[in-house]
Amino acid sequence: MKFAAAFFAFYLVLSGNAHAAPLTFNTALPVSKNEYILREQLVVNRFEGDRTRTSLVSTVVYGVSQKFALFGTLPYANINTSTGNTSGFGDTRIFGRYTVYQNDFQGGTFRIAPFAGAKLPTSSNATGTASWDVFGGLVATYGSVDWELDAQLSYQINNQANQFEAGDISRADVSLQYRIVPSKLRADTNSFINAVMEANLIHAGQNKINNVTNLNSGGTTLFVVPGLQYVTERYIAEIGLQIPVIQDLYDIAAANDYIFRTGLRFNF
Repeated sequence: MKFAAAFFAFYLVLSGNAHAAPLTFNTALPVSKNEYILREQLVVNRFEGDRTRTSLVSTVVYGVSQKFALFGTLPYANINTSTGNTSGFGDTRIFGRYTVYQNDFQGGTFRIAPFAGAKLPTSSNATGTASWDVFGGLVATYGSVDWELDAQLSYQINNQANQFEAGDISRADVSLQYRIVPSKLRADTNSFINAVMEANLIHAGQNKINNVTNLNSGGTTLFVVPGLQYVTERYIAEIGLQIPVIQDLYDIAAANDYIFRTGLRFNF
């Protein structure tokens, strides 16, 4: 019985079927060859004052091989302010992730995967930028029967377009997903609930307009992210709230009140 339950959880980790993963960033766990993952996430980003950005973020993942996966993300955003609303598609992100280290052992796995890609200007200026930008980083995952730990470092280089250049973005992320229901796996277990706790440390450089630095932009924010996941073999339902606990911003740069996230992930 214990072996069967442990095998089910380990199967979710290694098979490429739906498995626990961070709410706010990527994982190093695999996507099976020729399989797809579809993720739909609703993101409500509330800023101080009267500005709210609500986005439906669609992500498709394709397993090229057991080590290499391709990702594509396209958001549709609505920006609501006291002066009106604007809606439209945001910028597309396309990147690849390749596993360079893999250690599978009884009851778990440890993997390291670099990733790199580009942000394409598919939006209007109101819902994105007109620049072609590049980004990359490294993600590591330790997955076991009872819990999973993910950590990521990334950097995005933003370029100039239409006399505007957003500041570069660097970030460090960590996520722990721990199974709380059921407390012990059984042979007939086919789903479980994870408690999630994440932290995002994000630094945005100052923007430039006509090559002149905007002193009212950029800064560093630390978010903590409590959340829940319902995990089955083929889909995950998730919810979380990014809470800013430290905001060290330049001058009067816009601060976050919160970022709410909820969504579904399907494997097929």
